[in-house]
Amino acid sequence: MTNDRNRDRSHRPTTHRRLEVVKPMTNTQDDGECRTPEKIAELFAIAGREIEAIEQLTGCVAQLHEVQAAKAELASLTPAEVRAALEFRRGGIGEAK
Repeated sequence: MTNDRNRDRSHRPTTHRRLEVVKPMTNTQDDGECRTPEKIAELFAIAGREIEAIEQLTGCVAQLHEVQAAKAELASLTPAEVRAALEFRRGGIGEAK
């Protein structure tokens, strides 16, 4: 039975897996770095802006979805609709001068 397993494996293609060594992160101050109260206060200020950053990112994602929807709709226009829109835009630009 053991020989059957070995024969079965010999017919399978060899696959290689890539292993990546990950070193654990440690938080020590042996590197000579001194964290001053000012530096720590700056870190707290940066960390405190997380909600604002998330809100900005959410707004950007919503805007991106709006842009993608507009592009999809533009892609479905007929040639006649595109010509009419270009003429409309040219007329609007000429009037602004």
